[in-house]
Amino acid sequence: MRNLFIILVIVLTACAKKNDTYNVLNFGAKGDSLTLSTQAIQSAIDEAYSAGGGTVIVPVGIYISGTIKLKSNVVFEVQAGAKIFGSADTNDYIKMKWGHNGDRQPYHLIIADSATNITICGAGTIDGNGPAFWESFNADSIPLWIKAKATKISPMMEIKECTDVRIKDITLRTGGGWTLHLYNSERVQVSALKILNNVYAPNGDGIDISGCSDVTISDCIIKTCDDAICLKTMVDTKECKRIVVNNCVIECLCAALKIGNESFRDIKQVSFTNCIIYGSSRAIGIYAESAGTVEDINISNIVCDTKVPLIYNRPIHISLYLPEPGAGSRNGDWMFKDGNQWDYKGRVPILRNINISNFICKTEGRILIAAENGRQIENLTMRDIRITYPFIENPIPNIDKAKSSQFSPKNPDAKKACAALVIQNVKNLVVDGLTIDWPTDSTIPSDWCFPKRIANGTLAAFYPNYSNSKPIAFNAIWARGVSGYIRVPLVTSSDKKAAAFDIFESVVKIVE
Repeated sequence: MRNLFIILVIVLTACAKKNDTYNVLNFGAKGDSLTLSTQAIQSAIDEAYSAGGGTVIVPVGIYISGTIKLKSNVVFEVQAGAKIFGSADTNDYIKMKWGHNGDRQPYHLIIADSATNITICGAGTIDGNGPAFWESFNADSIPLWIKAKATKISPMMEIKECTDVRIKDITLRTGGGWTLHLYNSERVQVSALKILNNVYAPNGDGIDISGCSDVTISDCIIKTCDDAICLKTMVDTKECKRIVVNNCVIECLCAALKIGNESFRDIKQVSFTNCIIYGSSRAIGIYAESAGTVEDINISNIVCDTKVPLIYNRPIHISLYLPEPGAGSRNGDWMFKDGNQWDYKGRVPILRNINISNFICKTEGRILIAAENGRQIENLTMRDIRITYPFIENPIPNIDKAKSSQFSPKNPDAKKACAALVIQNVKNLVVDGLTIDWPTDSTIPSDWCFPKRIANGTLAAFYPNYSNSKPIAFNAIWARGVSGYIRVPLVTSSDKKAAAFDIFESVVKIVE
């Protein structure tokens, strides 16, 4: 009996040890908004890790910090009223040995590298002190693209080659570029996260998912400038697969739910559902423009608007093309290197098997779906799409000034096409149920009349004329090089003088 009692005490002691908490104040951290607490916070994490795991608590206060490295079996809890605030001095950060481009730099505020079973949680805030890494700007000039300094903290949080990761309940603010980067990781759950960034922050992506598998993102609120949630496969990542995003509310100036532009390896088995997206240039962006296959994508139950001070907004934009050799990191030198894992010679992008259903948008722009001539998007189904126009934007006058590569640059006719739904080079298209509410009043709602607008790819400003809600006639559908089936009995053109359909060089069955 005595031996049994001793064994029980040992077991209970071991269990208690594993469940110990480690308060950063006990390691010398000071939440006074003045003292650099990097080492104290790291010491708490290291001790929890050495004990086999535990919970590191950051209590109320503002803690100035450089790079914090998370480790296996550690819960990092930033409690309500607590803030981890990034140091403005890059000397306080560890310079990592990886990099990719100007947005994926070697400096991070929070990093986990090759760790397993980690949790970042709490009702507090992790703030990367973004403005410290931006060039000065005149707030009275908004809207404008804020520029970043050459060296910045980006991504603010880097989760690299980790497994069994949970990030929940916490608030994140950008550190100068990307906010949260999931890289080559597996089994990641992100839930009830708030990302609250300046909507003009330079390259302020919300969540980037690069080469990951088995990822769920749910019940998040995201406000940011650049892409809110973006899936990609870079030259040094694995493929990206089994990704679910649902029940999120998103505001961003660029693409809210995005796949690509970087798609060097395959991206597949993706579901975007039950999201509200507002103030976004593109609610959905799918770009196969490198060397991988993008396939098996389901998008459903999306409500969105493009009420944002940009020109040429697209509630849905799907693009397939191969950049010219030498066009940059998405192709060029990396794509054609021989003799190593980055050998993509002879491979071309493929885009297929996309279902979009129950999509409601309010926009002045167009749904744009295009593959370059000589290529085809395959198996695209769109069901129950509703578009409401507060006014119609004429796409012709300034389209050539929109220099962004994310505007189907190899489809000049589609870019200028005057229709609510513009489609070029799609095989096996199904459009079943499209409803368009054209402007009924010549007066444009005042909240859509931004006196100044900007565009991706240029620093120029544009000053639209809002005197007429229908400055040009729009067809319902413009199509070239399309095969498939269209059943849209309720659609008309915006003008009685124009036809509902402008379809040429296509084999399409139209059912009234």
